[in-house]
Amino acid sequence: MGNIINTSWVIRTKNEGEHIGEVLEMLQKQTRQDFEIIIVDSGSTDKTLEIVKKFPTELIKINPEEFNYSYSLNVGIKKSKCRYIGILSGHSVPITKTFYADGIKFFSNPNVAAISGHYVNSRFRFAAKTIFLNQEQHFIHDMTNTNSLIRRELWSIYPFNEKLALGCEDYDWALEMLARGYDVVKAPSFSTIYYRVNNKPSYWKMKPIWNKICREIDKKKRPSKSFSKIIDD
Repeated sequence: MGNIINTSWVIRTKNEGEHIGEVLEMLQKQTRQDFEIIIVDSGSTDKTLEIVKKFPTELIKINPEEFNYSYSLNVGIKKSKCRYIGILSGHSVPITKTFYADGIKFFSNPNVAAISGHYVNSRFRFAAKTIFLNQEQHFIHDMTNTNSLIRRELWSIYPFNEKLALGCEDYDWALEMLARGYDVVKAPSFSTIYYRVNNKPSYWKMKPIWNKICREIDKKKRPSKSFSKIIDD
């Protein structure tokens, strides 16, 4: 890693032994290396911690009963002193070696609060570069903490809502930033292969719950309103 560290990657893990090594390997292969990696583990009992210790990371352990999506992220981000925060799932593997560079460049626009990308079902991983990476960037009304970059200074103003224990903290944060007049960018080049999506029973069990949570989030009063728009490339 370089001398100047601009970004802290915060990765939540629990029993991610199957894929966390691949995630960390792809981060090590990035063309830009001005980052550190913070792992927040909530009680792994497989080989996750053994694998993590092979890489230059800072490990934070929390008790399994302490875990919720927002709390684990907030714990990791509090350890960071960097300007930007990258967020990845422990089973979300960057597609390219320019993944990080392709995302962070959007912060040259001071109005951009966050960058997010696609998370591609692992069944389509061999076609991911062809299908997803050639799409245009645009401003959106949503983001996903499966793979995102955010400004730490804005997180310090509005941390992830720990009352959203079951998730959708990313959706809530994006809407708050839009309401405050910032933009959220959807950058297809900032996409990952996601090894737990659509093909696991837990996903289908949680999907209606997440939809219900998002409907409640939509009712929340915000500072003001902002609307999405297409980037003029």
